[in-house]
Amino acid sequence: MKGINLFRFIYYNYFSRHVVRKGKGRLLPYYGAAINLNGTGRVILGDGDLLVNCYREKGSRLQTVLRVDDGGTLEIAGSTFLMSGSFLRVFKGAKIKMGEAWVNSGTTIMAAKEITMDNGVLIARNVMIYDSDHHQILDENGNEANPSKPVHIGKHVWIGLGSTILRGSRIGDGAVIAANSLVGGKIKAGTLAQGNPARSYWPVTWDEKRST
Repeated sequence: MKGINLFRFIYYNYFSRHVVRKGKGRLLPYYGAAINLNGTGRVILGDGDLLVNCYREKGSRLQTVLRVDDGGTLEIAGSTFLMSGSFLRVFKGAKIKMGEAWVNSGTTIMAAKEITMDNGVLIARNVMIYDSDHHQILDENGNEANPSKPVHIGKHVWIGLGSTILRGSRIGDGAVIAANSLVGGKIKAGTLAQGNPARSYWPVTWDEKRST
């Protein structure tokens, strides 16, 4: 429990109406975590812990921001690490569902509709994941031209440094997204994808135990 704000830990896990514990999982608010759960917004925990602002360097003032707006849901199925300097927001009525995941510093995840991540997702630094443009564009008939579209990231996916995942993206199991890539569509399972827009190039496998 080193580095965890004990009072907030007790509040969120045993008293807050915003946190629903369906399994053994706990919300672990490390010092510096900025957690805002609004209205009927909920964090639903399964058997994995949600660590907020973990692995902050000694002397650093970096914060992790976790915000769930009214009617929004953040569902955590497996242990999920939100490192210091990351930002996760669930807008009104939207949903983020995560299995086991590692979210590195500088990463932003914002859902206006639905973002789903399966088990074993590794997200490098300064990654952006959006299911919406968050500003409406209208066509000549006044119809919305850029509606929010769900994002799905499969099992055991590695998203490289500085990449951006846009609305409607679907990344297959075992894929690797190379650094600084822009994903706006479908990435085949078990392939290395890179570029702007990102395309699948060749089959790959990877082992997080060998990552540094």
